[in-house]
Amino acid sequence: MNLSDCRQAIDDIDDQLLEILNQRARLAIKIAQEKFDHRIAVAASSREEEIYKRLCGRNKGPLQEQHVREIFAAIFSTSKKLQHLYQSFQDV
Repeated sequence: MNLSDCRQAIDDIDDQLLEILNQRARLAIKIAQEKFDHRIAVAASSREEEIYKRLCGRNKGPLQEQHVREIFAAIFSTSKKLQHLYQSFQDV
């Protein structure tokens, strides 16, 4: 693969990642609704740690464990922001 081919492949993967991240975001909003209905806090550090362990255990590289944690920390942070936003509209 030449540089152009590699860049095109990365663009295609980025498009797929964006779609998957939006699917995840929609599910996070559904979870926010359930948490709101049952008066459960948005933050769930034990759940995050469970996910970190599962993903790091499945990781075959070349990403290192720290990279996986950093990427998913950003995803978790965004999910919590979406959940807080959803719940703030429910309180109105």
